[in-house]
Amino acid sequence: MVVKHLTYNEIDRTRWDATIATSANSLPYAYSWYLDAVSPQWEALASNNYEFVMPLPVKRKFGVKYVIQPRWVQQLGVFSAQPITKEIVKSFLAKIPYLSYDFNINYANNFGEPKPNSLIDLSVDYATLKLAFSDNTKRNITKAKKHKLLIQPIEIEEFIKIWSHENGDMPYELHTKLPLLCHAAKTNNVGGFYGVFSAKTQLIAALFTIETEDRIIYLAPVSNAEGKQKSAMFLLIDFLLQKYAESGKIFDCEGSQIPGVARFYAGFGAQLQTYFRVSRCRPQWLVKLLNPSF
Repeated sequence: MVVKHLTYNEIDRTRWDATIATSANSLPYAYSWYLDAVSPQWEALASNNYEFVMPLPVKRKFGVKYVIQPRWVQQLGVFSAQPITKEIVKSFLAKIPYLSYDFNINYANNFGEPKPNSLIDLSVDYATLKLAFSDNTKRNITKAKKHKLLIQPIEIEEFIKIWSHENGDMPYELHTKLPLLCHAAKTNNVGGFYGVFSAKTQLIAALFTIETEDRIIYLAPVSNAEGKQKSAMFLLIDFLLQKYAESGKIFDCEGSQIPGVARFYAGFGAQLQTYFRVSRCRPQWLVKLLNPSF
């Protein structure tokens, strides 16, 4: 197989998106519009006929290009409608034209350092889903209901306002990229924006989801102090599980290596699925020098 490196302007976006759409391991993160928002001037590796493709989220600092995992992207790697072997993955990694890389490849690539994702199968009814809830999750949902919280759709601007307020210490770059991603998701009819309001009609928690034909991604949750105290996010996830039960979709929590966050997802019955991290030439001095803010 001939694998070619493509710069941003060399990528045939129509063929690229067609490959992602028909891939057995298709994920929203790999579509051209998504990458445009989170990794401007992204590059790629592709076989001659685009049968196999790999996005390269490239960043430059001090004139040095390197590949680094963008924020709001859990998994990239090789995508194809054909079987993806370890040898194919290795051949793509060998073609990355930059010395340093550190990013996540998807669950079907089966190569690298294992990382945990958390998934909930929505093919069953809500009553069945609820059987897998932990006692702690049930208590928090009951607690939230006692506060008479209201869930309803919100505008992008409302979501961005609460997210920015609660994440003021995040790098400026993230505050500029998140609105781009929100609007791109809305334009492509896959963006969900939900708000949890207090009994006094104050927005106390919000969530930005990516909602495709087969997957609901719990992408960017945010709660203020009142939202946390009143267990607003427990109620919002419960609402979404009720809404999409029996849809055949996957509720993708995106997983976490932080024990408390992992327990939060497991409390809704989420099951683990492995994806992978790959890296090359990432000594601490170089990491500190490049200081990626994705």
